[in-house]
Amino acid sequence: MTKIRLKICVFVFVEIATLTIFAPQLTKNAIAQSITDKSCVADIVGEDIGSQVNIRSGAGSIFSVVGTVSVGNLVIVANDDQNKSAVVSPLSRKDSEGNVWYLTTRLRASEYKGWIKADFLKLRCPNP
Repeated sequence: MTKIRLKICVFVFVEIATLTIFAPQLTKNAIAQSITDKSCVADIVGEDIGSQVNIRSGAGSIFSVVGTVSVGNLVIVANDDQNKSAVVSPLSRKDSEGNVWYLTTRLRASEYKGWIKADFLKLRCPNP
């Protein structure tokens, strides 16, 4: 059991390290393709390329802003570990007004992790 966990941890570390080191040399679609077999990714959408979308500490506009991401960039959407099916299921929550928010992280491993409103995301998930 320990050997299996170690192999998985090493694989995940190498995968993240590879993306972090070589991300500047890869196109957005190439990065997305390397990730999408394991989780969903999302393009940040908005009216103006380069404008900023808030990343929040919780699912709702009442939560503090922990970072921003520019329209046109790509984020990784966390998987809902409560969903036991083989299908990738993005982790989402609704706020008190019924808006859907997704838990995301930036492509570089140590960057912001937080919630982005669904209106600003164009999800791309792997096919089952």
